[in-house]
Amino acid sequence: MGRIQKRFCLVLFVVALFSLSGCLVQSADDLYALPRQSDAYYDLQNAIDSVKSADAAYAGPLSGPNQQAVQLADLDGDGTDEALVFMRTSGEKPLRVYVFDDKDGSFALATVIEGDGTAFDAVEYVSIDDQPGLEIVLGRQLSNQILQSLSVYSYGSGRMVELMNTSYSEYKITDLNVDDQRDVLILRRDAEARTGVAEYYCYSDGAMTRTQSAALSRDIESIERITTGYVSAEVPGVFVTSTYGEESGNLGEGTLITDVLAFRGQTFCNLTVSAQSGISTQMVRSMSVYATDIDDDGLVELPTLMALPSASAEESYFLVQWYGLKTDGTREKKLTTYYNYSYAGGWYLVIPEAWEDQLTISRTTEVAGIYRYTFSRWIDREVEPQEILSIYTISGEDRHSLAQSDGRFLLSERGETVYAASLGESSLSRTISEEKVKTMFSLILDDWNSGET
Repeated sequence: MGRIQKRFCLVLFVVALFSLSGCLVQSADDLYALPRQSDAYYDLQNAIDSVKSADAAYAGPLSGPNQQAVQLADLDGDGTDEALVFMRTSGEKPLRVYVFDDKDGSFALATVIEGDGTAFDAVEYVSIDDQPGLEIVLGRQLSNQILQSLSVYSYGSGRMVELMNTSYSEYKITDLNVDDQRDVLILRRDAEARTGVAEYYCYSDGAMTRTQSAALSRDIESIERITTGYVSAEVPGVFVTSTYGEESGNLGEGTLITDVLAFRGQTFCNLTVSAQSGISTQMVRSMSVYATDIDDDGLVELPTLMALPSASAEESYFLVQWYGLKTDGTREKKLTTYYNYSYAGGWYLVIPEAWEDQLTISRTTEVAGIYRYTFSRWIDREVEPQEILSIYTISGEDRHSLAQSDGRFLLSERGETVYAASLGESSLSRTISEEKVKTMFSLILDDWNSGET
């Protein structure tokens, strides 16, 4: 019996089975009716309606992983979720979180969290006090202010207890002191004084208290990205990348600077800030490249730029050298890449160490839709650079055939752009192969260059 015949017989069997059970005896209205919500849904909606005032509006957090106006979390650790409803009303404390407890299948209002501000910034549910249940980490935006307000609440027996409250520019839930408890890292920037501080809060004796603090680089303009990872195999860190503005002196616009926050022994500190200048020694000018685990070894590497010679005064190219940081502040070189993020989402190429001191790069437009980046061996200005390899970005209807013609071979594809390469005639070209170039080439992940915290 063929496949189509078997499927037809299976359909007939199912229809017959449903007919015998009475499942098909329905009116046309029943067949097209919307699915009915559960009794718990209507019970919660009735509970919300009973407390929602006429001037109240649902107002979910604006950022973070939890942005719904109605959320569920097991706050007291009894195995049943509480319902949290985020609303904005009028009055002195317009931001309110209504907490409804599920008692025997019926929701009832247990408590209300009230606070100042114009909007909820973010909310997270984490275990902080090492007791059953989850604490609420709640951020609020304050009117026309850079600083925001962060509170941590613990719920139990129908009561909500505030464990901490402080102002913040950014925050992270982390465990930098490696005690298997979740702590709160506060980053606070003073725009007028152009200074910043990182404060570390731990839970102890029924409250979150500030245990230690460390200075951020002075003159930071804005925090662009916060990366969490490991400095070394046993030392976690938080990598805070910030920008500098026009008032940052000779550093210039477009400068990114990274503060690395970690524990050195029992001391919380900034591993990269200079005691003399108050500025991190880790800076990158005129390129949006951030700390990341570039070589997939489980540790976060830091980027620095190396300028390349150029035959044209109008062109300037840089290699990105990646360093691992040690807790004593010293660095170890890990990898070198050429990093191109200006076209079609971006790509990077791992550069062999032997090329670094004898490399130049140029960019040309072959024909419409084909851009070529040529990596050549540099000798001096009097000698024509010798091509090692070229990387092509190709768009258009014929992109696949073009990527595999005129000596080119396909590397990768993203959207309507394909990436290809060709080998040159330099002696350095003989040290690589097509397969080697494919391992050297990678696309930049979307979130790697997003600047999101």
